[in-house]
Amino acid sequence: MEARRGMKSFTRSAAIYLVIFQVAIFHLGATKAARGATNTDSGVQFIPKHGIYVSRILAVLESRIEDQELLERTKEKLFTLSDKQTRLIASLSDQVNQEGNTTAASIAFLLMTALITLL
Repeated sequence: MEARRGMKSFTRSAAIYLVIFQVAIFHLGATKAARGATNTDSGVQFIPKHGIYVSRILAVLESRIEDQELLERTKEKLFTLSDKQTRLIASLSDQVNQEGNTTAASIAFLLMTALITLL
């Protein structure tokens, strides 16, 4: 009798975990499909996002770099970087803008220039 009660408890627990697992899988599949449906024209969105990132970076560089030749070479280099790389550098440029003239801003600017140079 007690073995039968233990088997029922095990079966009930297993059934609950399977239902939760199926709901989770269904939910993940549905959200993945929804993201795929809305992201069909990602190639079209790449250029504007990339341009926005580059403009945010250039705003900081133009305020800190006085040498025009160096600035032009930097602009050319920025357009060769990937979206992921420019997004990273743009986040650093946002940090420079937020911090103003502090040590943190100087370090962020140093990281920006190092990434642009090395990437």
